[in-house]
Amino acid sequence: MQTFNRYMFKELTQTFLISLIAMGILFLIVGLVRTAMQKNIPLIHVFQIAPFMILETSPIFIPMALLLSTCLFFARMSGNNEIIALKSLGIPPWKILLPVMIFGIIVSFVTVWMNEMAIWGRSRIVNVIYNAAEEIILGDLRTSHNLTSPDGKLTIVVKGVENRTLIMPSITIKENDKTTTIEAQSAQLKIDFESKMLTVTLSEVKLDVMGSVSYSSDNQVFRRPLSGITPLLEDSSQARPSDKRLVDIPRAIAECENAILNVQRILAFNYAFAAAMGASDAWSSKEITSLNNEIASQTKLIERLKVEPPRRWATGFSCICFMFIGAPFAIWLGQRGGSDGFSSFFACFIPILLIYYPLLMFGLQKAKHGALPANSVWIANLCIVLVGIWFMKKIHRY
Repeated sequence: MQTFNRYMFKELTQTFLISLIAMGILFLIVGLVRTAMQKNIPLIHVFQIAPFMILETSPIFIPMALLLSTCLFFARMSGNNEIIALKSLGIPPWKILLPVMIFGIIVSFVTVWMNEMAIWGRSRIVNVIYNAAEEIILGDLRTSHNLTSPDGKLTIVVKGVENRTLIMPSITIKENDKTTTIEAQSAQLKIDFESKMLTVTLSEVKLDVMGSVSYSSDNQVFRRPLSGITPLLEDSSQARPSDKRLVDIPRAIAECENAILNVQRILAFNYAFAAAMGASDAWSSKEITSLNNEIASQTKLIERLKVEPPRRWATGFSCICFMFIGAPFAIWLGQRGGSDGFSSFFACFIPILLIYYPLLMFGLQKAKHGALPANSVWIANLCIVLVGIWFMKKIHRY
């Protein structure tokens, strides 16, 4: 059995590495093309994103690569009657699959760790996009001659762009029911990477504030946060729960609980003051409503933070679950003449795509809203394991 286990590890590892490289290249190409098309990033910056894109997509393609390698390996063994030969020697199928399951557990832990690395990779992708912000904005102005912020509060219209100089720019700002229009003969566009601010230096300025027009021959500087210019540039100050490391999540939950406690103290004071003054209508004031909304927002954030650790462990250990169903399914299908490993993979992956991922999303959404416990994200893994046990019984029996 030691010789057989070494053979299993060697062959499965080789098949897995080939599958991993193939899946990685496929996901990398798709991710780079999608990012380049959506964000209009110059080609040189697209290649800078490539290694970080691999990190971000690795938790997705590693389980798929493991499933593919498992189906290929065991379909070949079953097609060559190696499983039947081992069973004739008195070796039960669970002993055949034991070293494979150990390999799957190791890959599962690696996938959980890659989830942490994906957070670092996403931050590096955002940095590359910020570094390419000038080319992105100037490219939009060159092609469409206008740029509008996601909230519609800022519009930049130019007659043309020569190198990095804006020709006859017109900037319209809508804030607090006030419209301000800034026109100039030319302008220089710069990006402050440290503060992540867009700086436009305008010359020969005409300023129109709600019909009140003024002129200036001096250079005027206009500054705006990059995150407010285009939705493609994310605001890194508003980190999502999925962008936090596992070790940082308990501290983030504690911060939210402290914030709720502070708001509750303010609410208690306001309620007591309103009751003492007999101002019962103050209980429905805008300030009270805003404080209650803050409590609801922090409570929702706590639920999302609590579901993050089990989500990452569940998606990481989908590797062993996929292997647990892929191996007996490939053996069972091979015994019935379907020895093609790719046929086994697609026959196994399509039900996973239609059952596992919808169940994962169902448990995730319900847990985020507090309708189910955070560990509900394991429901999809449990269903896959139960199906794997059913196939395991079939290959034991026949």
